[in-house]
Amino acid sequence: MWFIVVSNKEKGNIDMAKQKARTENYANLTKTPLPKKFHRKKPVVQDWVEAILFAFVVAMIIRNYTFQNFKIPSSSMEKTLLIGDYLVANKVKYYFTDPKRDDIVTFRYPKIEQGTPEGNPEQFIKIFPPIYINKEFSFKKDPMTFLHVTYYARKNIVKRVIGMPGDTLEVRDKEVYLNGELYKQGYECYGEPYPYDRPQQIIERTFPQGMWMPGMQYWKDIPGSQNWNRDWFGPVVVPQGKYFVMGDNRDVSEDSRYWGFLDRKDITGTPWAIFYSYGIEYNQIFDRPHARWNRVFRKIR
Repeated sequence: MWFIVVSNKEKGNIDMAKQKARTENYANLTKTPLPKKFHRKKPVVQDWVEAILFAFVVAMIIRNYTFQNFKIPSSSMEKTLLIGDYLVANKVKYYFTDPKRDDIVTFRYPKIEQGTPEGNPEQFIKIFPPIYINKEFSFKKDPMTFLHVTYYARKNIVKRVIGMPGDTLEVRDKEVYLNGELYKQGYECYGEPYPYDRPQQIIERTFPQGMWMPGMQYWKDIPGSQNWNRDWFGPVVVPQGKYFVMGDNRDVSEDSRYWGFLDRKDITGTPWAIFYSYGIEYNQIFDRPHARWNRVFRKIR
């Protein structure tokens, strides 16, 4: 017969292991199961509101800080850009660099228009730009209205940079002189379409020197400026931090000759490409609007 001799130390270890096992078994028997988590389903309306708000925020970020699409409404940039060209503008470029001469730029219209939050600030309550409330319509009793939310941002304009800070610029008989020398690049064109949308003829005319053109309010406070018009202008020196911009079609472009120098902070980007185009061909008499597929995906220069 064999006998196993167990020391007191080993016997103590065995007793502790048995006690531990009994404790774990008891805990497992008495353990109360945790209740299942209950996920409350959102109302359908809340889902839609959150999705719309998220899409709105994302769209505003993209539109204000990266890329923007818009349509050319006038012939001021013919023949580079035509009425009915749909553009994509790059708004990132000028975060890192300044415009150069001959760059085509998009910018906030410098002229403050009446009936807008800038032209009539007493009529609007500013929430956060570009969101305003029109006080004139918001709190009327008849008809009863509570809020009249207005989205306002200055319209985007497209022109070409001609004068850089420090340049002396002058227009003589339609032609631009930069720092005393004739500045002709080949993109300039002249001619007023009549009628405007579907021309039956192109009018070429020159205003005589010394004739005042209505609409040039910005320059009337400058001594001697009453003799300036679109075809005879200057000379002026472009201040630091500002630019002189003009449309390629000099006869129909409301540009720096009318409302003054363009501030650097108002420049928002540069047109990058045409993604669709619908209208008439450049200066085509009796043409009918049609899709101009030859202009689609054309890079703008």
